[in-house]
Amino acid sequence: MKNIKYSKYERGQALILITFAIIGLIGFVGLVVDGGLAYSDHRHAQNAADSAAYAAALKHASDSTHNLTAETLAARDIASLNGYEGLAQSNNTVTVTSSASPAGSCPNASGSNVDYKVEIVSRLNTTFARVVGINQMTSKVFAKSRACDSISSGPLYAGSAVFATKVGTCGNGQKDKSLFIQGSSKLQVWGGDLGTASLDGNCIDFAGGEAQLKMQESGTRCANVVTAAPATENSDATWTSLSGQDGCGQKLFNQTIPAAPADLGITCSGTAGPVTSGSSTMNPGNWSGDFPPSGIKTLNPGVYCVTGDFNINNKANLSGTGVTIVVKTGGLKWNGGAEIKLSPPTSGNTKGLLIYLPPSNTSDVDVNGNSNATISGTILAQNSNCYFAGSGQLQKQTIQFICSTWGMNGNGQAEIMYDSTMFYSPSTDPAIILIQ
Repeated sequence: MKNIKYSKYERGQALILITFAIIGLIGFVGLVVDGGLAYSDHRHAQNAADSAAYAAALKHASDSTHNLTAETLAARDIASLNGYEGLAQSNNTVTVTSSASPAGSCPNASGSNVDYKVEIVSRLNTTFARVVGINQMTSKVFAKSRACDSISSGPLYAGSAVFATKVGTCGNGQKDKSLFIQGSSKLQVWGGDLGTASLDGNCIDFAGGEAQLKMQESGTRCANVVTAAPATENSDATWTSLSGQDGCGQKLFNQTIPAAPADLGITCSGTAGPVTSGSSTMNPGNWSGDFPPSGIKTLNPGVYCVTGDFNINNKANLSGTGVTIVVKTGGLKWNGGAEIKLSPPTSGNTKGLLIYLPPSNTSDVDVNGNSNATISGTILAQNSNCYFAGSGQLQKQTIQFICSTWGMNGNGQAEIMYDSTMFYSPSTDPAIILIQ
């Protein structure tokens, strides 16, 4: 057997190989352990960013003041609860920014719509990976949320300037009709339909007076008659006083009509009353008795909840800007020579709603005598009969009537303009969306 001799220079090679093997093994362990920790931290940071962005949007939706500082703080608080303080001494950075939502990103939404971006940069000190020169691993994540203010589906009975919600059959009596024009009254409607939910063709009666349906002044929309009744016009239905201009005045039968809205649940806080003793100006709130009280000529902006009649009968003139009048019980009676100038709020939950009789209130809405009114917005009295009689005038008013029945008699004149942007639109709660 041949003897094998080793050089003294070969001694220790195994130690070198073992050393490199250990380094490689530690590097592999570092990849597994530190890499796993970094992956876990990345997932945790992403969840923290998502929650923080959502918190900012939620703060926006729950606080009508829309305080940007408070919304940013809400996001930072959630990030901090998840371990990402973003302070100078911390090993991470938290950045919260906001911007207006892009046009059209909140369909039919009104108010202040905001996008929030939360960015978290997390720096994780390594343990085993230091052996291979990796002392720190960095994760950078971000999340975006969107807060859409109240979202609207559009005006009630979209397209209708006058809509009768009565769904039953109609007899021969004049006031039993859903829509009627009688006497020498004159109605002109620009761009807004006359609509009825009844399946009975007898419910439309244009036998007297004059009804003209016209193109919107902007030239974009016609005024027509919209009804759920079948296409065959009932022999008892009379259309002799109805005419259209500019190609308007079509009769649209068999239309699908949405159900009448549920109670809006509008409430008032505090007690309404004169600003000061003897003042002719009134503050909003709850009021019991005839409204407005004697001597009141001006209504301050706000919501008035009335238990009693909204009764203007040879009283002093009444004006109010940005008002909603909820007639909880009692009816509306405008008579005599008073001049009435009222307009609804232009923002908030009652935007576009001028007068509201809840579904539980079936009292009549009467505009009689020779009163002149300058009013705008929606009059929603879905279970009430609405009458416009006498010699009163509505001259080119942007207004929407929604009543159980609606009719004109006497020699009154009504000129109604349709503008959906000025009418009441039911809204949902603010929408909160995590978009990225």
